[in-house]
Amino acid sequence: MLFDTHAHVNFSAFDDDRTEVIARARAAGLVGWLEVGTDVAVSKQAIALAEQEEGVVASVGVHPSDIGELHDDSWTQLSALLTHEAAVAIGEVGLDYYRGGTKDEQLPTLRRFHELAVAHDLPMIFHIRDGETTSANDDVLEWLESLPKDKVPRGVMHTFSGSVEQAERYLALGLYLSFSGVITFKNAGASRSVAQMMPLNRILIETDSPFLAPEPYRGKQNELAYVAYVAEKIAEVRSVPVADVGTATTDNARQLFNIHQ
Repeated sequence: MLFDTHAHVNFSAFDDDRTEVIARARAAGLVGWLEVGTDVAVSKQAIALAEQEEGVVASVGVHPSDIGELHDDSWTQLSALLTHEAAVAIGEVGLDYYRGGTKDEQLPTLRRFHELAVAHDLPMIFHIRDGETTSANDDVLEWLESLPKDKVPRGVMHTFSGSVEQAERYLALGLYLSFSGVITFKNAGASRSVAQMMPLNRILIETDSPFLAPEPYRGKQNELAYVAYVAEKIAEVRSVPVADVGTATTDNARQLFNIHQ
């Protein structure tokens, strides 16, 4: 029983085999997934897919690398989408310094998404990616820790790639950490250390498909069914049955995103 908490099945990478990808996911034990919005149009597509597919829910948001496209009408449309019953989260939103973004450019938009999360009582899906010399994790932690306790959002750090110390700070704020295929990579020792030490009831699993395919598919197109490799690696590093990881992470997803099916 597996639930992928971060996927982009609507992306054009799946235009030729979307039906087959979904069928393989069902065969692999997926009970559902969260289709993640990255801009207004993709958020609309995410909700449409959630309406069509059993066990699928959606998030509404704009990737930090795309916030330059936001305008007043965008915010109006995003707010309207958040009233849909399939919309269970705001995201993916956050800070991405990898392509040269800065705190001054991106944090004001993240704060505005936080206001939406408070207004709609929804969790946030955080996309946090460090630059070569700048730490998005440190900056978002500084901001989150400065908020009044009753304003700290519920949410998840998508494809967590920070340190053990940063993980402890996120957990102290009540946030979940999600692991993708990166945890299967040979150079992912820090991620495995975090997955080993943290409480199982705060772990989520994801593919981020079509990106970040796990071993043995690294470098190829990722898909929903491969979330099983993430569950298996977490079970390995924690020395527990993979079924326990599947059950716990699915329960965690239902808890965080208020999914009742």
